[in-house]
Amino acid sequence: MDITSTSDRQMDEKRVLTKADYIPLKEVTGRVESQSGSLDERKYTVDEALREIGLGVYHLKWIPVIAMSGFTQSSMIALAPLLITSLQCQWDLNIPIQILLLFVIFFGSFPGDVLSGVLSDKYGRKLPLIVGQLLLLIFTVLSTVSFNYVFFSVCYFFIGVAIGMLMCLSVVLLSELSPPNFRSYSVTLFLLSWVLGALYSCAVTYGLLNKHGWEIVTFVVAIPHILITIVILLVDESPKYLAITGQIAGAEQVLNRMAVQNNSDFEIVGKLCMRIENNRGSLGDVIAPEYRKEFALLSLSLGFVGLIVSSSYAMTPYVMKSNHCNYFNSTDFSAEECKIPEAMLKETAIITTSEIVMLPIFAFVNELFGRLKTLRLLSSLLLLSSFLLVFCLGSAVFVSCLYVQRGAAQSLLLILLIYTPECFPTHIRGVGCGLTMLFLFLGGLISSTMVYPVGVQHGFSHLEIALTLAAFCTLVSVSFLTNETRGTDLP
Repeated sequence: MDITSTSDRQMDEKRVLTKADYIPLKEVTGRVESQSGSLDERKYTVDEALREIGLGVYHLKWIPVIAMSGFTQSSMIALAPLLITSLQCQWDLNIPIQILLLFVIFFGSFPGDVLSGVLSDKYGRKLPLIVGQLLLLIFTVLSTVSFNYVFFSVCYFFIGVAIGMLMCLSVVLLSELSPPNFRSYSVTLFLLSWVLGALYSCAVTYGLLNKHGWEIVTFVVAIPHILITIVILLVDESPKYLAITGQIAGAEQVLNRMAVQNNSDFEIVGKLCMRIENNRGSLGDVIAPEYRKEFALLSLSLGFVGLIVSSSYAMTPYVMKSNHCNYFNSTDFSAEECKIPEAMLKETAIITTSEIVMLPIFAFVNELFGRLKTLRLLSSLLLLSSFLLVFCLGSAVFVSCLYVQRGAAQSLLLILLIYTPECFPTHIRGVGCGLTMLFLFLGGLISSTMVYPVGVQHGFSHLEIALTLAAFCTLVSVSFLTNETRGTDLP
């Protein structure tokens, strides 16, 4: 005689997971099925599990760690134009050759983007992230012992490779580890750490460059890289990637660890339903008909935004040095002038703080109104500020417009970095993000060759005309995007 009550059997069928339990993942092929049916037949996705687990200690601990890779990237990009004075004095360089320093960084990012995208889809998100962080640390330290400009440029080329790898992988891993309703804030932390890295380079340069030289400055800038690199080694692999590759035990461990550390009591019934993908990281799949439109529009948008952001970083020290609108002439740049003006560093840092102010504001606007409306709003603001800068309307207005332009460009980049991983499925998310972000660095590459001949030789207004056209093209590109992804699960 069966003495088990009906309620007991129901409790066995519907188990509540606590921090001592884990989600029982099963290898299931095929597409996600309907949630209808008996309790044992229900299917769930990794995103549904992340949503149920919610935000907690696990995410508050590891998301900032991954986001801090942005600190290491931006500290080197921001440092390059600040070292120009010392490099000219030491190696007797002319201005065009110095500008090529940024060209080398952005050129190196091309193979970094593609390599990290393919590797992350084939071998996981964590491995190329660690490789990129190690490359950045090693070649940053090696650059401090450069004996000529050629060796220095080689070091910066590999720094560019590392930056290309880290930009792509940081955004992808942050998106896949975060609960769906927290993804945008995770990427916001990444770009905020990017701002902190730029400010850190300004502060170190301000305090040490004139007294101790660029080698000591670079070494001090590299010190946080060491700690960040060590901690990155402890980061978990993406559970979405583990699931699509059939590494069920690994995915179980990651999700269980999240639940335990978040002290989460949540209810999930059934088993994971995820397509097991063997054809991962295919470049051709990125331009398949279902993704072609988003890929093209995102690539154009990131290219134009990269041009504006990089030009803003590259031109700001020169503009501040030369009394704002009166862009300095190369004949005024004396070889005997081996000290960088302190006022220029202070104003450069002030302009950079625009990102700290505007990034959280537009991250909130993005969650309130969605990706597409925020992209159009920011593109319009960027177009307006760039247009006003063409006319150089007095020092106060000029600096204000420069402030808004920098903040709007970085905020636009933020929304694009949030939106891009949401447009590609997991098995090509790495290579999809890598290829689209390649255009971000292509914009930087064009900027590095444009700032000097256009801004210096023909005047700042001419440079701003070019950036205004880029802002207009950005507005047109984002206006054709139609797939709103706010709050949705990753495909």
